[in-house]
Amino acid sequence: MILSKKILFQKNKEYHFFNLLIFVAILFLIFYLKTNIISIKCPYSEIGMKCKTCGLTTSFRKIINNDFSDLNFGFLLLFIAFLSQLIIRPLVSFILLFSEKPTLIRNVDIALSIFLFGFAYAELI
Repeated sequence: MILSKKILFQKNKEYHFFNLLIFVAILFLIFYLKTNIISIKCPYSEIGMKCKTCGLTTSFRKIINNDFSDLNFGFLLLFIAFLSQLIIRPLVSFILLFSEKPTLIRNVDIALSIFLFGFAYAELI
């Protein structure tokens, strides 16, 4: 039984690594927004253009600091989509360790994540 779990982990190690990268990237994003260590400027605003996601960093920072004034609903949905990945990524990796059908689990995970972010981003368009 232990040997089969090790084999399953080896077969899905790239997917586990991808899940870890996404998890760490989102934690880094939250850390960046919670602290004001550096400020990254939008390249569009630097040249005077406005894009659909202008204000996204500011909105995420407001949400993290519990300031929900003047908040775009689409930005809130997108933040929830990112935050949900902090739960989904480790959960999927854990399920893959014990699954007899890892391909099905990965395909469902990919489809649901695409739907989640697509739905959240559609509010910004």
